[in-house]
Amino acid sequence: MKKPRIRIRILIVGLVVATGLAVYFVPRLLNNRDNGMLASGTVEATEAQLGFQASGRIESIGVQEGDKVKQGQVLAQLDTRETGARLAQARAQIAATELRLHDAQRDLGRSRELLAGGAIGQEAYDKAQLAYRVAQSDNTQARASAQAIEAVLANMIIHASFDGVVTVRHREPGEIVAPGVPVLTVMNPDDRWVRIYIPEYRIGAVHRGQKAAIQTDTYRDKRYGGEVIYIASEAEFTPKNVQTAEERVKLVYAVKVRVTDDPGFELKPGMPADVTLETAAP
Repeated sequence: MKKPRIRIRILIVGLVVATGLAVYFVPRLLNNRDNGMLASGTVEATEAQLGFQASGRIESIGVQEGDKVKQGQVLAQLDTRETGARLAQARAQIAATELRLHDAQRDLGRSRELLAGGAIGQEAYDKAQLAYRVAQSDNTQARASAQAIEAVLANMIIHASFDGVVTVRHREPGEIVAPGVPVLTVMNPDDRWVRIYIPEYRIGAVHRGQKAAIQTDTYRDKRYGGEVIYIASEAEFTPKNVQTAEERVKLVYAVKVRVTDDPGFELKPGMPADVTLETAAP
């Protein structure tokens, strides 16, 4: 009658031992897959939210989400009719003040000759000199006014700040926007990375320039090239969105692995990714 109980106890002990061995070895096997260090993270990228530096009604947006853009390309523009009319008036004012300045300069030269010949007195010459200075000041002010309006016009146009891809179109033509309100978001596909977290006891095996392989669930059969470009100088607790509650209380170092081989732009921001850092074989 006692033998079955002994066998059950032996079986239970065996299961406990097997479970313990699995808990001990499986994470280490995963973390050293293909002689590499495995970590998980999310694909990130450099993005710029672009808006106008002036307020107004959006006249046009020349790109859609997913469009590729070149640095300096005009992406969107506000209604510039009113501001354009002001600029035309300012330029007309420049032309008028230049004409008056030309006449005042000519009169001043003539007055200088007459003063030297004794044909006019100092008072008449001073009046001519004052008229020239006033005309000169008016011309300077007209030019400054035109330059200010030109600056406003420049702020009513959005240019691409780098080669990239439009990821979000926040606004549509006809909408009224204030300065700084995002209209478009452009991503730089050449500046993508995966942010991972390495336990404190393993950070010594990580260095800048270290090669890596990146995989995602979407393209599980593909491996993309990567390279470590940043290692945090200070440890932190694992972010709450990473791993289990037990793992989140451990000290880790943030590491950025730049995507170096993805010409088809398959690794998109927000995708979960697994990163295997190449390490020397034991």
